Amino acid sequence: METTTYTALCERAGRWWTIRIPQVDGLTAQVKSLDQAEMMARQSIARALGIAAESIAVQVVPEAPAPVTQALQARHAARQALEGAVQATLAALDALAQEGYQFNDAAAMLGLSPAEIAQYAPDVFPSVGLSPISGPMQMAGM
Repeated sequence: METTTYTALCERAGRWWTIRIPQVDGLTAQVKSLDQAEMMARQSIARALGIAAESIAVQVVPEAPAPVTQALQARHAARQALEGAVQATLAALDALAQEGYQFNDAAAMLGLSPAEIAQYAPDVFPSVGLSPISGPMQMAGM
């Protein structure tokens, strides 16, 4: 089933949150807690347009004080930086393996433990016999 994404602009109004859906003229709703906004917006859109709620995706955009906006921007930048670091590490591990570097040398050069290398690229140095560790990738020093 194809989904359409709508924006739920949320503004604090006393002890309530007012939700406005700009893509649907005049559609507003209220919730007591911001964590209810996505569900309420989805239901309101479905009723207003006469479509299945399952075909609706909602991006909740709360009006937030400047420090919250700054924190979100910093967290987004950190996620992008981490992804870049992961990709660079994978490329480095692959290049080191292709050039014949030993496992321990690759680990020392990149500042990674054997377990971290097993997480990043278990197939790059298969002779070591380490299996990937479940869970989020952790980089040395991060």
